[in-house]
Amino acid sequence: MQSTKLRRLSRANRRGAVLIIMVLLIVVLCALIWFDPMALIDGEGSGMPWNEEFRLVRAGGEVRQPNEGQPKILDNLCFPAKIVENGDVRGGISLYILTDGRIKGVWEGVYNPRPEMTWEVVGSRFKGNIDPSKVYSDEDGEDPTKLYFIGKGRFLILETNSKTSRIRTAKGRIYVTGWVDDEYNAIGKVTVTSDKKSYKEYRWQSKGEKTLMVPYFDRSLPGLF
Repeated sequence: MQSTKLRRLSRANRRGAVLIIMVLLIVVLCALIWFDPMALIDGEGSGMPWNEEFRLVRAGGEVRQPNEGQPKILDNLCFPAKIVENGDVRGGISLYILTDGRIKGVWEGVYNPRPEMTWEVVGSRFKGNIDPSKVYSDEDGEDPTKLYFIGKGRFLILETNSKTSRIRTAKGRIYVTGWVDDEYNAIGKVTVTSDKKSYKEYRWQSKGEKTLMVPYFDRSLPGLF
């Protein structure tokens, strides 16, 4: 009889321990979501631009110029574009490719990832360069005439919940990548991540416009660069 009672108590203790562990896991998960709204972002699309950071040229370094057959950057070019996720606009970018092969730009906008949520991009700057060594390819094969570029920076988003009136922040890295053809049409991606594991990917396309004025793009917020 005593042995049976002990077994029952042991099973009850195990169930109690499992329940406590489950509660603790839920508390930890909720804490992660509260402190970082990006924590539940699911990966979408393909390609991890942070694996190509080796293509970024350091300040003071020389950027390799386009190969023969690739579009020459004879004037400073501006590429204004809306960024899109599944047909929904997620703000816009202004990307500049300069005659020395360097790029810089900004992502900004206000949008609703969910009906009750408003995301305001209050700080997002990126910079980088072209890289003629990467060759474009798709299901139709390779096209060495297209010119690749990559930029990296930081973003800061304010999230407002209209149901609870709570405001919190999300911050992390932004990568802007894409290709320019011989008519200066560009297609690209904006990838944002807080941990280089979960990420969000947006698409954009634009026609390059010659420009004499290239904004300075001050930091505006501490630690953006």
